[in-house]
Amino acid sequence: MKNIIHLLLLLAVAAGFCACSETSEENTEFENWEARNTTFMLDTLAHAKSAIAAAKSQWGDAWEEHCEWRVFPSFQNTTGGVTTWKDSIAVKVIERGTGSGYPLATDSVRVSYAGRLIPSKSYANGYIFDHTGMGTTIEDIMDKRFEVTTTFLAMGVIEGWSTALFHMRIGDYWRVFIPANMAYGETGSSSGGIPANSTLVFDMRLKAFYRVGTNPPAWN
Repeated sequence: MKNIIHLLLLLAVAAGFCACSETSEENTEFENWEARNTTFMLDTLAHAKSAIAAAKSQWGDAWEEHCEWRVFPSFQNTTGGVTTWKDSIAVKVIERGTGSGYPLATDSVRVSYAGRLIPSKSYANGYIFDHTGMGTTIEDIMDKRFEVTTTFLAMGVIEGWSTALFHMRIGDYWRVFIPANMAYGETGSSSGGIPANSTLVFDMRLKAFYRVGTNPPAWN
């Protein structure tokens, strides 16, 4: 009887150890998450600003033609006041569009996109939490041969998304880095699996935009 009790105690301890190990593994995925996201966003903005400064120094007013980086303050900063890293997005231009004009706040936009978190233990390239189409990698999702689009109001998305859209031309494919303050902030999004204080990285391509009163045609 004593042997049986001893065996049960050993099994209980082992089970408890495994449970603690699993919990520990889960916690390390987002360990120091706020600090890691802050560092990631600050480093990205610093890199973008450095590249822009170098391009302006060499090319002057034509710097945009020779630089793949952009930094935009939140569209809500209408006074021209000083912004912090929490109120700006960084953009890496992957492909340049040829369209003219930009979406307005009241326009509908047609886009393809993939949204992900910053790199973590289990996701070297960042966990993809939302995307158009059926692909499972950024390359497949954004491949023009297979991409699927969605349409929504330019003002109907998170602040960082709208800020980017208001600067995009049709055909632009950008990688947009959005601080938590311009995304889901201190609450995160349980439906999207986005932890609190998450910097978001979106690959997005603007396919078209439509003024008020225009019905977007079916996508082929």
